[in-house]
Amino acid sequence: MNERPRVLVVDDEMGVRESLRAILQPEYEVLTASTGEQALDLIRREPVDVMTLDLKMPGLGGINVLEHAKQVDPDVEVLIITGYGSLDTAVQGLRLRAFDYLAKPFDSTHVRRLVGMAVAHRIGLQRMKSVPERLLSSLSHELRTPLNVIMGYSSMLQEEGDEALSEEQRLALDRIRSNSTSLLTYVETLFYMAELDRGSMPVAVTSIGVTEVLARVAGELAPRAREKGLAWRLDAPSELPLATDEDKLHRLVRALADNAVRFTTTGEVTLVARPAAGAVTLEIRDTGPGLDGELIVETEDIVRGKGADRPARLLGFGLRLAGRLVRALGASLTIAASPSGTTCHIVIPDLAAAAAAETLNAASA
Repeated sequence: MNERPRVLVVDDEMGVRESLRAILQPEYEVLTASTGEQALDLIRREPVDVMTLDLKMPGLGGINVLEHAKQVDPDVEVLIITGYGSLDTAVQGLRLRAFDYLAKPFDSTHVRRLVGMAVAHRIGLQRMKSVPERLLSSLSHELRTPLNVIMGYSSMLQEEGDEALSEEQRLALDRIRSNSTSLLTYVETLFYMAELDRGSMPVAVTSIGVTEVLARVAGELAPRAREKGLAWRLDAPSELPLATDEDKLHRLVRALADNAVRFTTTGEVTLVARPAAGAVTLEIRDTGPGLDGELIVETEDIVRGKGADRPARLLGFGLRLAGRLVRALGASLTIAASPSGTTCHIVIPDLAAAAAAETLNAASA
């Protein structure tokens, strides 16, 4: 990579190009292109870390530019430029595998922060891909094996010595098993996220029933919620079809619902699903304080509080995994919290419908 990260600004309006150049030039090497064809020529000749891209350009449209740029360099991060700072625009950009979007008129601080996050994400991906696959496999084995042994022996002690064990000893074994299970879950999540970052977990689109996925999550987490004295509610139509990756959707909902159960002490956890235009909306609600303030998940690693940044290091695996899965599914996720509860709002696009629409738009461009 270059000594200074390289940003390519692609827009047919000179004012936009020069505005972004002025904002970014102190920290980055800035290239500009007025057409999609010119942008692709630049990317083919020299590496680019981040590209800002106007979707509505004459000639080769932004959708085609994005698709071709990702073919040249799958790790290039793209920020969509839009004049409409709406959720619909953000979802569209995510469907196109963009990193995020920039709304006009530009706020210089916001632009620098988003470009900085995009550069950091690209660097992280490249570092992860440079780790030999055999090393990850070895680490996975070395961590899983002793945990499975601990869990196996503690189960044997409980089963074979149940009558001879004191209440204190049974509680100690329960804690060993519980903590070992939690640690094994963290290990599995860590390596799953590593595989996502390496691009080894492609999206497998099939026709699924969203309500069935939520019911499966309920079967896994509702008993633990009830053990804590929490009510569990599922509010979804009996049939809610969607074309998406079932395993990734299940992992996403489970990660957020697990957080809700984990950090809620009284009240209830509710899963709500509703059909939407070309998508399904999901909400995971709880009555615990959860994350403080009004929060928005901007990337897989950053949760920003209104008016202040929340360091990524404070986030647990659940939110980190959820953010990665949101991007993989082309979805959007917002989290709003208050003293009365936390709500995770997810928009999951129908990937078959989105692909058909993109093909139609590309054909008519």
